[in-house]
Amino acid sequence: MRRLAIGLLVCAAAAALAACGLEPKPRSLPAGFAEPRFLLISDEAQGPLLVGGDYGMQYSLDGGRTWLLPATGRKPAVAAAPYYDRILVSRGATAQVYDYSLEGEANPRVAWPFDDAVTLLAGNARRLRLWAISTEEGVRLRYSNDGGAYWWDMPAVGLCARPRAIAAGGAKAGKNERLWVACGRQGLQASDDLGASFQYVPGVSNAQTVAAARTAAGRIAVATPKVIVTRDNGRTWSISGLNASVIAIDPRNPDLVFAVGTDGRLFASLDGGKSF
Repeated sequence: MRRLAIGLLVCAAAAALAACGLEPKPRSLPAGFAEPRFLLISDEAQGPLLVGGDYGMQYSLDGGRTWLLPATGRKPAVAAAPYYDRILVSRGATAQVYDYSLEGEANPRVAWPFDDAVTLLAGNARRLRLWAISTEEGVRLRYSNDGGAYWWDMPAVGLCARPRAIAAGGAKAGKNERLWVACGRQGLQASDDLGASFQYVPGVSNAQTVAAARTAAGRIAVATPKVIVTRDNGRTWSISGLNASVIAIDPRNPDLVFAVGTDGRLFASLDGGKSF
């Protein structure tokens, strides 16, 4: 079976997207994944769509039409993040690394180099930067600039007490990535200093999850649970008609957005999350 890319490298418009088998209509997730913990699109050329949760992980090469099981994919997966040319997956108390294609054997699971289990992850798909949040004994934010070989404890001044999701946005030349944190009914937070401090973003009263575009700084999607999107760091927002639990933005094309609706189905957007 020929593998189909999900980025705009192949599907440049709605008509082309339909030709690629990615018509903007809801599709089914694998059995048991109606309430996933994360949704991620790999930066690999074929753009695998990865979903993870209590039933493990599965990935799709055709926009959710069919699903495949990666190595050790039946193990529960708590969080995942891209970095450089890898995907880091948290199994809770342990970590596991996959290549971007999600094919072949994954690296062996290893314990985190700190005592806490990791519940949330974010990363930069073109750098070695990673962020990990642990919530077992208070909220702890850690940062790595070498692909997870060493982790720094970050002050995280102002970080909300119950973060629900974290995402790393695109970076302009000479600037750091902006970190985004969904804080539930406390709203949405942002950090421009790698997580040393956080501030609330005005106008968002309920942020259940957040996804950020790698190739377009300041462009994010938030589930409130109604999906809202901004192209200007939260100064203005557009509201879609979809209630979602998790969201993913294609790392090459920020107009292609996937979301899992609160009804457990997979939806696609061709206009950056304004409509699904």
